[in-house]
Amino acid sequence: FAAMTGELKTVPGTLEDPDAGYRSRFDRKDEVAEPGYYRVLLKDYDVTAELTATKRVGFHKYTFPKSDSAYVIFDVGNELGESGDVKDAFVSFDNENNTIEGWVITYPKYVQTYQPGAEVKMYFSGVVNKEPVALGTFQNDEQFVNERSRQGKGVGVYLQFKTTDHEAVEVKAGFSYTSLKNARANLQAEAGFLNFDEAKEQAQGVWARELGKIEVTASSRENKNR
Repeated sequence: FAAMTGELKTVPGTLEDPDAGYRSRFDRKDEVAEPGYYRVLLKDYDVTAELTATKRVGFHKYTFPKSDSAYVIFDVGNELGESGDVKDAFVSFDNENNTIEGWVITYPKYVQTYQPGAEVKMYFSGVVNKEPVALGTFQNDEQFVNERSRQGKGVGVYLQFKTTDHEAVEVKAGFSYTSLKNARANLQAEAGFLNFDEAKEQAQGVWARELGKIEVTASSRENKNR
């Protein structure tokens, strides 16, 4: 997932040339990283991106400036982080209930270490809390206005919103390695009635409880602070 404003871009761009895609610059001073929570300001778009999660559901919250061209981009078919090369992908959007679903087959880098050539299929089912004013699919930099599903490497869905200043768009998505049905079930079971702030509070509560089980017995303050 990504967010941007202005002219729509549907390829990630590069570190060397971020303007070639939807990638944004940011400053370390604008980052907040806590157990169960992450926030950063995307400087190129004046969009604040926030992340949290349950065990099998990811939550994204994008706070936009006032804009007639605010976008949330679901880039399913491109390599992201440690995902490794993409073999195939499918994505669809149902505008009757603002749901996005699909799957992606990748060759994760961590898997190749132990089983060269092995692939992993990940299914996802998500929902957006705001109805878009326009939408479409894409395959790399080619965009297909009003199309609601597409398969292949480099595919994704874009949603366009009209936002007021400091308006947030929230997305939550369940994941499964076994089936789309299970991705839907994970979303419903863990996050059916949760919004972003509630999920954040829950995630940080879990971290606090687990960390609270640790007892440090060293007498040295220096050792305790390490």
